[in-house]
Amino acid sequence: MKTIKIIITIIASVVAAFILFLSFFTLTEYRPDEITELIPRNGIRAESSAPGGLNLLSWNLGYCGLDSETDFFMEGGSQKGRNSIDAHREALDDIIGFISKQEPDICFLQEVDTKSHRSYKIDQSYVLASSFGDYEQYYGKNYSCAFVPMPIQAPIGKVESGILTMSRFSINESSRHSLPGSYSWPVKVFHLKRCAVVSILPSAVSGKFWYLINIHLSAYGNGSMRAQQLEYLRTFMTERYNEGHYVVIGGDWNSMFPGVTMDDFGDYTTPEEYLFWVQKIPENWTPSNWQWCYDNNVPTSRSLEQPFKEGENFTTLIDGFLVSPNLKVRDVKAYNLKFKSSDHNPTTITVSIRD
Repeated sequence: MKTIKIIITIIASVVAAFILFLSFFTLTEYRPDEITELIPRNGIRAESSAPGGLNLLSWNLGYCGLDSETDFFMEGGSQKGRNSIDAHREALDDIIGFISKQEPDICFLQEVDTKSHRSYKIDQSYVLASSFGDYEQYYGKNYSCAFVPMPIQAPIGKVESGILTMSRFSINESSRHSLPGSYSWPVKVFHLKRCAVVSILPSAVSGKFWYLINIHLSAYGNGSMRAQQLEYLRTFMTERYNEGHYVVIGGDWNSMFPGVTMDDFGDYTTPEEYLFWVQKIPENWTPSNWQWCYDNNVPTSRSLEQPFKEGENFTTLIDGFLVSPNLKVRDVKAYNLKFKSSDHNPTTITVSIRD
């Protein structure tokens, strides 16, 4: 009888602890407003200008923790811990060096950590601000959790992360827009809160503005969240275009672009079960005359079931830009960095206002 009581007490204690655990994280869950005004993160105001054209760069940095030597447990990897702090610093240094050489007018960066255990609490946004002091920087937080308990053997721990827009020109207004779609409880408590950072820049045409939209759409789930987010973007961007403005959406779409197929970049050995995240931009989603901008010669994303090995990991195109019909696309280029510093490759475009 005493043994049974002890067992019951242990079980009750475990259940109570679990309930308290979920209750704490539910009460402290990150719940951003639908729209949040942003201020320059580094306090810098860039030069005032009204450009007739822009050069933009987009890159998912993978929080500098998903270099070519790593895998990821959510996509079939067996990694039980972080790569070293030196590897994180090297990746961040390499990223800064690459961006510096490109000298873009606008940067759309995704998965930029600020106070995360997974990236050794290196404030990557601060390092970027210090490295690019002549750019205005607007940061939209999309992940804030005091403790992510997965994977069990080596929990991710505290995460603070988001998307960052950097501009060489002075921004009139920048805001964080919450994107629709959510996991069910309790998973949503520990998951990202997806958003877009919308920045408004004066153009060379009086009364018309650049709408620069930095995005990182949902990666997992059954696709319903991505569908909701795409519908939100479609409505927002077409309304701005119908008002006569110039719209550029860029970032990590987490969906293959129209015309891209699974075998575009050759053979791979990634098991199909680890490609559950691969989806396509729906047919008929793209508004008439809007222009997809991506370099179909270079993959921008890789699978993460193992460290990168060319010819083995699945690679595809999910990073790039969509621009409104009143813009002329002058150049599109992606850079095959062999996923050295991130599980994504960077891509750039140059656009100008049509005459």
